[in-house]
Amino acid sequence: MKKYLRLFSTRWVLLAILLAGPVIVFAQDDLVWNPLDPDDTVYLQLQEGTVVIELNPTFAPKTVKQFKVLLEDQFYRGLSFYRVIDGFVAQAGDESDIDGSRDSPTLKAEFEIQWPMKPKDKKEAKQWFPLPWTLVQKEDLFAPYTGFINGFAAGRDNNKGGKAWLTHCPGTVAMARDTDADSSSTDFYIVIGQAPRYLDRNLTVFGRVVWGMDVVQRIKRGATKENGYIQGDMQRTWIKRMQLASSLDTNEQLNIYTADTNSKGFKAMLKERRNRGSKFFRQQPPRVLDICQVPVPARLEKK
Repeated sequence: MKKYLRLFSTRWVLLAILLAGPVIVFAQDDLVWNPLDPDDTVYLQLQEGTVVIELNPTFAPKTVKQFKVLLEDQFYRGLSFYRVIDGFVAQAGDESDIDGSRDSPTLKAEFEIQWPMKPKDKKEAKQWFPLPWTLVQKEDLFAPYTGFINGFAAGRDNNKGGKAWLTHCPGTVAMARDTDADSSSTDFYIVIGQAPRYLDRNLTVFGRVVWGMDVVQRIKRGATKENGYIQGDMQRTWIKRMQLASSLDTNEQLNIYTADTNSKGFKAMLKERRNRGSKFFRQQPPRVLDICQVPVPARLEKK
């Protein structure tokens, strides 16, 4: 692990930005870059490479808490991605989602949160905290409003308070479950294909891939006729190790920064992508913007 991270971190200021060229040039100088919190950063090491996941305790506090306990116990070490559907999700764990044999406690669903707008009184004000909101689209197909909250793609049900939730964009990390809403336990999945937004508010989203989606896309797929389930051990992708960044020495941690989605530069990117005024287009696209078509830039710097 140490050798791999050292080799990985020698690349200088790599940008993982899957955006059109004019957008990057227009907005990059105004982008604000935030470091990842080591206590909410997970390194998922596969034979294909290392994936970096940012956890979100604001939207899924109980899930994140239990997930960290599992990481501390090295629960996922030696387990595999056992159900992988091309264009959909890659699911990993001890397969308790398949056979129902759970040793870890089940979790109450954390599908959405109360949107914290202005506090009603002094008592509520003591418990209230603002969340930055960067609007992307009104009247989205799956939500009245979509936008970014601290780097995470989210939906909201109205503009005056109510509910907010994280959306199923590519790279989303969420808990698997059976038909019982409160049956999540250990198994998780990563969205690897088209955004399955119909799953929003139906499963607990607790993280996102911020680095290494190219590695995620190399996870071995299962057969469509088997619903993605992979029987043979040699046909699966196995987890070498999965651990919190804070459990490593600082010299072993990757120096990754993500774009501040509330910054002037990021908002300029959104505007450029929404309007698409490039001469390339022979037919002008409509001025709409799908939340899942806006990857959040990340970069890795040499220490």
